[in-house]
Amino acid sequence: MSPMQEDPTLAPWSRLGESLEGSFAARARGLLAPAFVILDREGEEIGCLEIHGPQGAELEAGDLEARIEPSALSGYAMLAGDAKILEAEPVGALNTPEIRCMDRLYKGRLSLLRNTAWAGPAGERVTVRITGGLTNRNYGAVFDVGNAGSLPVAFFLLYLTVALRRGAYLAGTGSS
Repeated sequence: MSPMQEDPTLAPWSRLGESLEGSFAARARGLLAPAFVILDREGEEIGCLEIHGPQGAELEAGDLEARIEPSALSGYAMLAGDAKILEAEPVGALNTPEIRCMDRLYKGRLSLLRNTAWAGPAGERVTVRITGGLTNRNYGAVFDVGNAGSLPVAFFLLYLTVALRRGAYLAGTGSS
């Protein structure tokens, strides 16, 4: 008998998760640039997350390409090709998303004031943590390599944190 075949949609996520060994950093490319360079533990560039505000984002890292786009009334979906990797909907507000990734439900929480986010499978320990700097330009992410959904959830929480904080700053600059 042959070993169980890995889902080709998830294979790039698994390879990237293993190479990142449970953490990555994201650095803004410029002062007002919408793109974040994704760095591994050694500080080597392995990809890019381009954020388009509430309209979504595009992720490229190695052979992985994915996009985040609005779905339903107030939710988001992450797609790789035609495959849906995750779906997220707010529970009361966008800072408390429920994220369904690879048939698992994750409960998320964002603190825009502290520039942090975390999530874990419902009823279990936290498997993803995002921490950002004061200026919204530097982030660190830690995820559970043994949990297949943790890496896509980490990229989604990074996107959502950056997009919501930018939206809050832009709303605060309106003329009075």
